[in-house]
This record gives sequence, C-alpha cells and structure tokens, in this order.
Amino acid sequence: MFWPTLALFSQLIPRALSADVAAWKSRNTYFVLTDRVARNSGDSGGGSCGDLSNYCGGTFQGLQSKLDYIAGMGFDAIWITPVVANSDGGYHGYWATDLYNINSNYGTTDDLKSLVDVAHEQDIYVMIDVVANHVGPSAIIDHQPEPLNQDSSYHAQCDIDYSNQTSVENCWIANLPDINTQSPDIRTLYQEWVSWLVTEYGFDGVRIDTVKHVEKDYWPGFSAAAGVYTVGEVFDGDPAYVAGYASLMSGLLNYPMYYLMNNFYQQKGSSQAFVDMYNQISSMFPDPTALGSFLDNHDNARWLNTKNDLSLLKNALAYVILGRGIPIVYYGTEQGFSGGADPANREDLWRTGFSTDSEIYQAISRLSTAKKSAGGLAGDDQSHLYVADTAYAWSRAGGALVVLTTNGGLGSTGNYCFNTQVSDRSWNDTFGAGTYTSDADGNVCVGVTNGEPVVLLAL
Repeated sequence: MFWPTLALFSQLIPRALSADVAAWKSRNTYFVLTDRVARNSGDSGGGSCGDLSNYCGGTFQGLQSKLDYIAGMGFDAIWITPVVANSDGGYHGYWATDLYNINSNYGTTDDLKSLVDVAHEQDIYVMIDVVANHVGPSAIIDHQPEPLNQDSSYHAQCDIDYSNQTSVENCWIANLPDINTQSPDIRTLYQEWVSWLVTEYGFDGVRIDTVKHVEKDYWPGFSAAAGVYTVGEVFDGDPAYVAGYASLMSGLLNYPMYYLMNNFYQQKGSSQAFVDMYNQISSMFPDPTALGSFLDNHDNARWLNTKNDLSLLKNALAYVILGRGIPIVYYGTEQGFSGGADPANREDLWRTGFSTDSEIYQAISRLSTAKKSAGGLAGDDQSHLYVADTAYAWSRAGGALVVLTTNGGLGSTGNYCFNTQVSDRSWNDTFGAGTYTSDADGNVCVGVTNGEPVVLLAL
C-alpha cells in the first residue's frame, strides 16, 4: 500500500515552487504580454503584427519556447498577463468573461500547465496577473461564474471622479463593469477562484491589477487566499497614498520611485529628489524590499520613447536590477523597443528575431549576473554613497557591490571620487573593465566611459 499512497500524495503536492515573500525578494522578473512574445514553439521571428490593438498571435507554447531566451538575461521569474477567457478583442487579458476558462487564443489548459512546469524545471517562478475590480465589456448575462451574470453583482455605472476615493472604488474604469466587491458573496467567489487558480496551475506569485479601485478591506482576504507572494498595482506617485495599501498584501509596484527615478536618469530631475523619495519609502512602508521596481510597463510609454539614449537606459536598468526591491523588466526593453502610449508600447517580440546579441540584452545579462554574484540582493541594505548633480552611487551587501550611475548620457565621460564606507577593499568592474581599490579611509575614484554605469563586485 505504501507506493500507491505515496503516488497519490505526490499528486496532491502544489505545483508551485516555495514562493513566499522572502523567496521572491532575490528574484529577477521579466514581464510579458503572452500575446506578444512568440506565436508557436518553433517561432524564430520574422514579420510583425499589423494591428497592436488586437490579438497578434502569441501563445503559451510560444512563450515556453522562449524561456531560454529569457533566462539568458538572468531572469528567474516571469510575470504573465491574465489567462482567463476574455471579451472579444481582449488580447491583453484584462477583460474577463469566464474566470474558470482559459483564453483559447493563447492555447489550452494543458499548454499553460506545461509552460509553468517547464519554467519550474528551469527554476523560473511564474507570476499570474489577475483582475478583481472589473470584467470585460460583454453583456452581463454572458459572464461566468454565477452570479457574475447578474446585474446585482456590479455597481451602477458612473464616471470616475479621481478626487473622490469612493468614486474611484465604485465607478467604472474605461467603461468596464465594476464589480460589487462589497458583497460578501462576491468576495467569497473571488477568494475561492484565486486560490483555485494558483493551485491548479502552480503559479508562484500573483500580480493584482487596479488595486486602488477596490475598497481596502477587500484585499487582505483576497491576498491570503492566493497563498503566495502578491504584488498590487496602485497607480499613483504619492508615497503616502500608496503606503495606505502596503499592509494589505505582500508588496506593491513602486510607482512613487518610478517617477523620480526616471526623472533623474532621463535628465529631467535631480538625484537628491530621487534619494529623498527612497528615504521616504523607507520610513513609510513596512517592507520596502517587497516592492516591485520598474522603469516602464504596458500602461506607461516605453523608457526609450521618452529618452532615446541607450547609455541612460543602462543606468536606469542598473538601478532597477541592483537597487532595493524586486526588479521587473518589461519584455522588449532588451531589444530597444520605444513605443509610446498603449497599444504602441505593446510591440510583438518576434519582429526582432529574438536576438541575444543586442546591446541592451547583453547589458541586462551583465547586471543580472552581478545581482546573483552579490547574493541575490534580498535585503534592505542599500547605502547612499554619492549624491551629486549628475551622479548617484550606492552599495549593497555590506560593500560587496558598489554601483555608480550617471545621467550624462551617450558620449559623456568623467572621473568620480567618493567614499565607499569600506577601507582597503578591491572590486572588479563587471560592467566595464578594470579593478578598483579603496584607500585606508574608504575612498575610491572610478572612471565613466560613454555614460555607462560602473558595477563593482568585491574580489
């Protein structure tokens, strides 16, 4: 009887890896729209999507076939857009019609399970995107499961007044039916669904859409039901406002840092404002290391659309990947995509031929290697070393990693001297070349070439 019992037990073990908050803190995440990565398991590139506002043909099988491409940049987690059945035209996944069925444009349930399983074989976590605020623009009667096919499951239609939080929570974003999340039955329905979704497919994390559009007391139960790391989108740059959601789930996307970080690296703001925001977050959030750090995404214009300078982009990426928080890099960044507002920032990846030789692909790979070599950088251990008009340097892991970034851009050079807070220490420049050693007082001078970041790893 032992072996059948053991076999049965093994089938009951969750498909997910051991993916709690602590496990995610050392991960490095690649964010994809499933519809935009690869069309099939043999996709070698070629052509491009003619209409970015509709389905372009990406599939689960296609994404699975590009896991090596993704891992080649050092990513060990992927965040995928919602997988549930959607209203017509919902290529992005955010227009749910049936929570318990998979979007057939992407493939089958078996395809999705295979994607997760193969990712796990490569020690890649998979985060699923979910929406609990609204459903797709189909007739209410067509939504599933019950009672989502009943008018009583939704708030009365109204336009959002963003100066009124009740309106933000109860009115309809983009004319999408707004779920009556105050209903105990609806809360139970969504908690049971997210628990089932994570367990059925083995997801390791959950990204939660439109968090500020739902009343706060909804989220602790939903997050607990997910049973894994949850990271919410509170689309706002005010740290006080965003911090109000920080205790409701595992982590949040770090929008307050997003704006000021990009201002500095896009030559629009100061490093001091950037550092001041970092310090505000330190004091206002219960766990800043659980926040998701990013420089663009599917809701914001691509970084290069705002500032077309690859050296500046490398500096911003150095901060996202090697600064405090969980790095999230949007697919296509590695190929220099520069689309503007949605849907232009949702380009198909196959148009690039999946080149691994591109300048930014190689830069991301080097930065990711430094992150792993420094132990994964999970801690709240970032020290500000140098805050100047055109430069910012920090250290992590007790000085084992020292990073100097500048915002001079392509063609800029300079020699920067600062105190590393560790004396007589030697480092290799893993992004460029050469070795640097601090003096007895901890001082070091490093050279910047062509505006690129300097990434020093202790010998």
